[in-house]
Amino acid sequence: MSRHETVQKVISKLNSSSLERPLKSMGRIIAIDYGAKRCGMAWTDPLQISINPLETIGPDHLEVKLESLISTGEVSDVVFGLPSHADGNLTKVGVKVKKLKTRLQKQYPNQDWHFIDEAYSSQRAKHLMVSLGTRKKKRRQKESVDQMSAVIILKDFLDRL
Repeated sequence: MSRHETVQKVISKLNSSSLERPLKSMGRIIAIDYGAKRCGMAWTDPLQISINPLETIGPDHLEVKLESLISTGEVSDVVFGLPSHADGNLTKVGVKVKKLKTRLQKQYPNQDWHFIDEAYSSQRAKHLMVSLGTRKKKRRQKESVDQMSAVIILKDFLDRL
C-alpha cells in the first residue's frame, strides 16, 4: 500500500466519514496548518467561493482564536491538516492535532471538524508563492508560508467535496 493510500485510510477513519457527506450549510470554512511553533490559518468567504489567508498564531492561542471565530456563528466547518510520516503513521504534531480536534469536538458538538492530508503543503505553498510573484523577502517569512499552507489545505478539502 502506498503512503498516500495509507494516509487516506487513516484520515477516513479519523473523520468518521465526514468527507462523504455534504457540508451542513453555507458558512465560512476554516483551515489550520498546525505547527509546534506557529499555526497558519485560512478561511473561505461565507458563500465558500474564495479562499483567503487569515493569520498565523502560536499554537497556545489557537483555541481562543477558534472560540472567537466560532462564536460569530459564521463558521460551518473547521479543517485540520494532519501531518504524517511516509509510512502513514502520525507525527508528534499529528498526535497533538488529533487530541486537539477531539477536545474541540467535545467543546463544540454542533461544529463539523475534519482532517485532511497535509503532505508537502509547505513546499506547495512556497511554489505557489513563487508562481504568484511574491517577493523573496515575504516568501522567507515563515508566517506567510504557514498561511499559504492553510490555503492549500483548504483548497484540497474543497476539491474533495
